[in-house]
Amino acid sequence: MSVERPVLPLYYRVFKTLEQRIDTQQYKCGDRLPSEDELCREFKVSRITMREALGRLVESGLLVRRRGSGSYVGPPTIGRTFRSITLTGSLEDLFAQVERTQIRSSSLAERTPPPDVGEALGLAPGAPATVLRRIRVIGDEPFAFTINYLPVELGRRIREADLYGGPLLQLLERKLRLRFTHAEQTVEARLADEDVAQALGGKFGDAVLYVERRMFAGADHPVELVRSHYRADTYRYHIRFVRQRRRAFAWRPEAKSTTRKPS
Repeated sequence: MSVERPVLPLYYRVFKTLEQRIDTQQYKCGDRLPSEDELCREFKVSRITMREALGRLVESGLLVRRRGSGSYVGPPTIGRTFRSITLTGSLEDLFAQVERTQIRSSSLAERTPPPDVGEALGLAPGAPATVLRRIRVIGDEPFAFTINYLPVELGRRIREADLYGGPLLQLLERKLRLRFTHAEQTVEARLADEDVAQALGGKFGDAVLYVERRMFAGADHPVELVRSHYRADTYRYHIRFVRQRRRAFAWRPEAKSTTRKPS
C-alpha cells in the first residue's frame, strides 16, 4: 500500500462541510439548500466545483434534486446507517466486536513487510512476515479493509480457509494456543488511496478512520500488527471511559490577590 496521503480536493472540502451541516441538522430533512450561486459565493468556488460537491451528496443519498426547484435534504431512510463500537478498555470488548463481522474476501501471503512493521513485531531487517488482507462486512455492506501482519512461524500454521471460519483473534487463541494479554492501539483520520477506496467501494480521497493495533501475548512479546481502514460514512468509533477510583482533582486555580493599594 502507498504511504503517501492524497491531497484533499477543493470539491471534497465543500462536500464534507455540507455533509456535516446535514448530519448536525443545520439543514433538516426536507429543507431546500441555498442555490448554487449562493453556495459558490459562500465557499468562494466555481460552479464546476460546487456541482461536483453537490453530486457527491446526491450519490450519498443525502440530497434529492428536483428539476426547476433545487436540491433538498433527503429523508433519513435515504441517508446512511452508522455502525458504532463501544470499548471500555478490555480485550473482551475487542473480541466481541470482531465476532460481529464477516469476511467478504481474503488473501494470505509471505512478504517482506514495511520496515516499521518489522520493527514493531521485533523481526530481523528484511525478514518476511505473513500478510493477510481482508475486506470485512456487516450484512452486505463493506465497512473495513484490514491488513494483518504475523511472524511467519505463526502465519504458516494458518490456512486461507481458516479465515472464513471465524475472527482471526479467535483462531489465534484456539488453534495456535496464543493467550493475548494486552494491546496497543492508535486511531487517526486519513484519506483513502486507490487501494483502500477500491476495497471499501468508495472513491480516491474519501475520508476513512485508520486504526493500528499491536497485539501482545506476554509482557513484551508482540505477535500481530493490524492496520484497518474503516469507512467514515458508515462507522463511528465510540469509547466509554470508566472511573476506577474516586479521587479529587489535583488541579487548583491560582488565587488572585485582592489587596487594594492605599489611596
